[in-house]
Amino acid sequence: MRTDPLQSQPKAYEQGNHVRVGICCSGIGPTSDEAFIRASAQAAEQEGFASIWIGEHVVLFDRYPESRYPYAGMFGSEVPIPDPTIPISDPLIALTWIAAVTRRIEVGTGILILPQRQPLVLAKALSTLDALSGGRLVFGVGVGWCKEEYDAVGASWSDRGERMDEYLQALRVLWREKCSNFRGRKIEFTDVYLYPKPVRDIPVIVGGESDFALKRAARYGDGWYAFKLSVEDAPKKVKRLQELAREQGRDPKKLRVIVAVFPETKADDLRRYRDAGVTEFNLITAGALAVDVPGLRAGMAKLSERFVNVTASW
Repeated sequence: MRTDPLQSQPKAYEQGNHVRVGICCSGIGPTSDEAFIRASAQAAEQEGFASIWIGEHVVLFDRYPESRYPYAGMFGSEVPIPDPTIPISDPLIALTWIAAVTRRIEVGTGILILPQRQPLVLAKALSTLDALSGGRLVFGVGVGWCKEEYDAVGASWSDRGERMDEYLQALRVLWREKCSNFRGRKIEFTDVYLYPKPVRDIPVIVGGESDFALKRAARYGDGWYAFKLSVEDAPKKVKRLQELAREQGRDPKKLRVIVAVFPETKADDLRRYRDAGVTEFNLITAGALAVDVPGLRAGMAKLSERFVNVTASW
């Protein structure tokens, strides 16, 4: 029997024996509507999904002459979203709305483009969201792929990797230390007090399929998120992540390994991902859910049956 999500208490992440299933179903186009975001989040929690994720693009373009979209062809297009006028929710605001109408489900940025953000301002927003949600925030981050967007927001493209690494370190300092100090090549601050602190150590999940992303996850992250990872490549990639974690003196078993899956993904492929070392799935619905509330709830129940119930029975 399902429980009312508003009557349940928050629960921090605990890695169990089964593979957990999250969902990314809102924040773009018609699914950026406040009613859809609220209804889909509550339905996802009620149907047993462990986490809900919102992606990020600050701005879009009708052409990307300086960039190559790494996921071209996945959704039938060579650019991320063919219509640049389509609404895209800010992830932190959308996740705050989600956290306010749920009680258990983790809320995750999937992913936020960290080098485009001022780290102290971002640290404040994230710690506030984690505190208000009762310790349910998951911070998925990446360097992104779009130079045009970096230029538009006034962020440097050439040193994005170095700034990514420094910002990840600076965020930890701001969240953990009573009085925070940090000195790097790209950012420094002295004797600053940033409150509220997060309820828990906010899990940092590094996104990307490159070896740079794997190294960053092994060194700075609490996990790794792959959006485009085939079943065939999964064992090799996860093994590489585990090796890199050991080189950093870390226990690879403590890393969350998250892979994006889609409504058409077969149960046998889910098992193969699990056997490769994947600990979680993020189900990308990509418009598969109806926008009306009855259709949304019915679709969420079907997805839960195919993904949440299947993995829970392993």
